[in-house]
Amino acid sequence: MKIVPKAAPMPRVAGALSAILPSQSFAIREAELTDRPALATLAAAAFAQGVAVLLPPDLRVRANVARFSCLFGATPGPLLLAEADGVPVGCAMASLPTESDPPARLLGLWVAPGAAGRGIGSALLAGMEEHLSGLGVQALRVRVPSGQLRALGLFRRRGYLFQDAGLRTEPVLEALLRHSVLSKRLAAPVTVAA
Repeated sequence: MKIVPKAAPMPRVAGALSAILPSQSFAIREAELTDRPALATLAAAAFAQGVAVLLPPDLRVRANVARFSCLFGATPGPLLLAEADGVPVGCAMASLPTESDPPARLLGLWVAPGAAGRGIGSALLAGMEEHLSGLGVQALRVRVPSGQLRALGLFRRRGYLFQDAGLRTEPVLEALLRHSVLSKRLAAPVTVAA
């Protein structure tokens, strides 16, 4: 998976998310600070179609663009963006390991509702794994909210193994939700001798 450099500014048209055609290709690149507002909108829309439908109404209303903007603004780790024709169609965010919290964590993987089922989530996950591996990260952990069978299937297909389950604080909603915790050892970066 090759992450391409940013070629042009992204349009900030929220309505364009639902107009993605299945035949369009997409590219993955590192997101910039100026991309984050559009990605917060995308993540809120994806969350509303995914996890939020399983939540009680009082928690659903918390999953708004402002909360995702705070998450994107407060997380210094890698943020990858998938775009089709300059329109964001997905993103993945991770935190890097620290001495007090050694595993890297995938904090979110969101695909625009109109772009689901095209391999964007799989490509973003593969891109994030490759990116983190290139930084020397040895393992990646992810928490998947209970009931998200499609997400669990994606991680299992990519080699993630079940580690734990229980109540965990969901970072956007700041509420306890049932999660499954999965992890994967990342391949060491390949070095090519000259």
